[in-house]
Amino acid sequence: MGITSFLHTQHPASVPAVDDTLFDTAALVFTVQRDFDAPVHAVWTAIDDDHAWKWLPFPGLGVIYDSPARGVGVIREMGSVFGPFRVLWVEREKFWRYVPNQRITFGVVSGNWMQYLAVRQYGEDKTFTDLGNGRTRVVWKVAVTPRLPLRFSTWFPPVWRTAYRIGGIGPLFTRRVNQVARTSRPQLRSIDTNGIAASAPSDQHAEEGAK
Repeated sequence: MGITSFLHTQHPASVPAVDDTLFDTAALVFTVQRDFDAPVHAVWTAIDDDHAWKWLPFPGLGVIYDSPARGVGVIREMGSVFGPFRVLWVEREKFWRYVPNQRITFGVVSGNWMQYLAVRQYGEDKTFTDLGNGRTRVVWKVAVTPRLPLRFSTWFPPVWRTAYRIGGIGPLFTRRVNQVARTSRPQLRSIDTNGIAASAPSDQHAEEGAK
């Protein structure tokens, strides 16, 4: 195997995160919370759309979904997924809960060399609450088990919470949310029998439904 192939290879997670038992077994579980002066659809979109995480100053950072669909069972790549930076950090995350504008839960099922060497299991659970008057509350629960050489980091939950509060839902994310709020409108999604979110209905269908 060549070095390039090795750097791109996805290795199965030591403890694949595929259900809520993750939050009972991980070495560290912590929660951060923040209220936004933006409607719930704007906060949800900023987290869920194809531009997610591009706001962070990390080379090539973002997400790539395997399918334009959204829903239970969907897998996406997250990390330095664009251009030559793919050799750095790329993990594949699988959703086992997906309720538009309300809640998503997913976990890592595989990762490339950097992610695999650093993390044994990882998952997130995010809830979105409409507080009324154009305000939204996000509660973000994270479960992580680092590899043994890095396990000492779990002794410092406040450091993890601060990093996620500032980097994940801090000023840069707020700027993205405000941008979405200015330029978009609520998107309607339906869930098919397999739990996959279908695309938003066309204006024609919406008009027919109104009639």
